[in-house]
Amino acid sequence: MEAILDALSNSQVAKPLILTLTVYVLWIVLFASSSLPNDLPWIGRDNSKAFSSLRATIKSISRSRELLAEGYQKYSSKGKSYIFPACDGPSEILVPKSSLRWLLEQPDNVLSAAEYHSESLGGDYNFLDKYILEDPFQDHVIYRSLTRNLQSVIPEVWDELASTFEDTWGTDRKAWKAIPLMDSMMTFVGRASNRMLVGAPVCQNKEYLANMMKYTTDVVVNGAILRVLPKFLHPVIGRLLSLRNQWHYSRTAKYTIPIIEERLRHMERKRNDPTYDWEQPSDYITWHINLAIAENNSIEMDPIMISRRLMPINFAAIHTTTITITNAVIDILSTSASKGVLEGLQEEIEHAYAACNGVWTKASLATLVRTDSAIRESMRVSNFMTRNAMRKVMPAGGVTNPTEKWTAPQGAYIGIDMHSIHHDPEIYPSPNEYDAFRFSRAREEASASSGDALDKMKKTESMSTTSGDFLSFSHGRHACPGRFFVVYELKMLLAFMLLNYEVEPLSQRPQNKWIGGNVVPPSELSIRVKRKA
Repeated sequence: MEAILDALSNSQVAKPLILTLTVYVLWIVLFASSSLPNDLPWIGRDNSKAFSSLRATIKSISRSRELLAEGYQKYSSKGKSYIFPACDGPSEILVPKSSLRWLLEQPDNVLSAAEYHSESLGGDYNFLDKYILEDPFQDHVIYRSLTRNLQSVIPEVWDELASTFEDTWGTDRKAWKAIPLMDSMMTFVGRASNRMLVGAPVCQNKEYLANMMKYTTDVVVNGAILRVLPKFLHPVIGRLLSLRNQWHYSRTAKYTIPIIEERLRHMERKRNDPTYDWEQPSDYITWHINLAIAENNSIEMDPIMISRRLMPINFAAIHTTTITITNAVIDILSTSASKGVLEGLQEEIEHAYAACNGVWTKASLATLVRTDSAIRESMRVSNFMTRNAMRKVMPAGGVTNPTEKWTAPQGAYIGIDMHSIHHDPEIYPSPNEYDAFRFSRAREEASASSGDALDKMKKTESMSTTSGDFLSFSHGRHACPGRFFVVYELKMLLAFMLLNYEVEPLSQRPQNKWIGGNVVPPSELSIRVKRKA
């Protein structure tokens, strides 16, 4: 399997990345001129030196953490915006938390999240057809259908995790086994997510999964290359790069298109004859078809289109969730035994599992407040993103910040420094420490009371809840629509792991790697496990 980080360190990938970065640097020096607001300060730029913007951009390759910390201390914490010299694309305007509400409330034709994501991911080339992101019907389906169908999805995902653990971690109750952590987490997430998307047995097919995961890597690598290339090169380079995407899609489509066609036949027959002995599965394919029928959208009834819609969902589900759970497991296993984190999690999970008689539901999973806190805290302290809530300026005349009065030109990127907010000691005491039960202590104390206090605590401290202080899923109307599924998926993954396996703690926390403005866990790390007796 081509793990994401392995791909980035592979010489066949590294060389084109270095070449494209060189082209990008030359483009800045020779042709590009910044149209960002002159009245905004740059972080890391020394105006007394030649090519000061270029120097700042190069500095951000290896010193993004220091630049973000400096920008937060000098400007963001004082309610001021500044320009961050991103090394993996255009420089960005980062607004303070006091401007977050303004940023999020702008309509999409003023500040667009979709346009930012499309550009940053190479959407015109990476997702087979630019129409897929221009009219993201797949997001519409997730918004409308996933949360309301979670109850029926939960037992399916649990069943898939059980078989995946046995296939991947094994059933040996005597010998310890070394497991590549990130690769195994990608397999768990890939199979569990696709149980929800396409159902069994396709979600278990090795060729299908391998090519879906390779497609995910294609998007990451191609997006990184396209972000640092001048746009006039995109039509040529983008099409060449996307040949791998097309190939990996074709290897998944040979499995998905037949089941989509079969599903369409069954559903049509059921509509015409309610007595037809067939029960529709509760998965993305069914939800997609039902919504397309309800909205009389013939384009979205095409099996090829549905199969293509599965690709960006898989990218979002596999890529981000794999990194999130990898970090969470590392953080949990490397916490000092004296803090009782593993024991506290296991006690909670065993009690909840017995209380629901071994059949998880939304309600029983909601009782896993320590598990929820352990993952949420990892998302805070070890998140792979550093900036979030990113938007692209759409109007030809730009957009003016009403508080500071600067005007960002059309095409500029505006966002917020999530990393520094998540590590602000004024918001989170001991912010650089992984405190697994940071968010569950107050909830457990509140559980001794009743009424509004407990209800409010549950809503404000849970993993799926977003705010100006917790931005891992972004915030506002464009917050991650699939986060409620991810919460249950990750809780069940940790629950199955701790119920059924002994896992050897780590003596210390291996350091994550900063790659420009992204932070990634060590892809080479292995952990030792064995099935419980």
